[in-house]
Amino acid sequence: MSFADDAAVASAFVVERIRELAGARWAQGERRPPLPTRSEDAAVRTVATVRLYQLADPPARALTAWSDGQRDVMLLDSVPSVRALLAWQARGTRCVSLLAEDADAGVHQTRLAFALHDLCHLEKFVDPETHAAQVGFFARLDAAWDGPGFAELHARYDATWQDDLAHVAADMNGSPVFLMAALKMKLKMAERRALAREEGRPPPTGGPLSEAESIAFAARSEELFAALRLDGELLAACRVVSTRRDAEADARVIHEAFTAEGQRRLVQTRRAQTQTGAA
Repeated sequence: MSFADDAAVASAFVVERIRELAGARWAQGERRPPLPTRSEDAAVRTVATVRLYQLADPPARALTAWSDGQRDVMLLDSVPSVRALLAWQARGTRCVSLLAEDADAGVHQTRLAFALHDLCHLEKFVDPETHAAQVGFFARLDAAWDGPGFAELHARYDATWQDDLAHVAADMNGSPVFLMAALKMKLKMAERRALAREEGRPPPTGGPLSEAESIAFAARSEELFAALRLDGELLAACRVVSTRRDAEADARVIHEAFTAEGQRRLVQTRRAQTQTGAA
């Protein structure tokens, strides 16, 4: 199907599920102003012109922009693997899953909630201020994912680390500074748990690092950076940046470096798509 057909299918899914959920309250009045779209599809037009029950602006914008070809989306009927989603993000694509009635929606509980969650992530991913930089970050993570550096970290750490890493790779969208800081925080907590296991004590859940934890975390951070193939100014900036957001100059370095890499990746993706279409 074309992007317009896919967007129409997704819009119909959302509208139908909202009607099932809200009954007579499904339509809350006119959307003023309506969302722009060239589509004549009834479901897309409904999303664009009607305020629908519990449908926030970001997923509504995602559907209408998708219908006009302004979003690079993979339409699915199942939950993708983390590995697949990471690879898509590394070339500028997000996915939207429309689950079957008997499918497991996990923490989202309903298939409508799952679809809206995907649409919200789509809008965060295409934010013009961070889109290319996100692609650059995910491209680095994608390239490192199956390499020996990550295999060594997996061997040292517990299942929580792998869940946390998957969360960063597939369920976080935002600035690359935020993503890198989150990844470092996941690594820090994994190292604290690993040291606690080795010493036979309960793992800490907060508080400052001990001297031993600080030394170990610094060493593991270098392993992570090596796996991501960071060097030069980008490496120095990633060593410093944290969730405290107190290193503005380093944050700019990270944003600019990943933006440049993401732009290259997006050009490569468009070129490959053009060649495939021509063939």
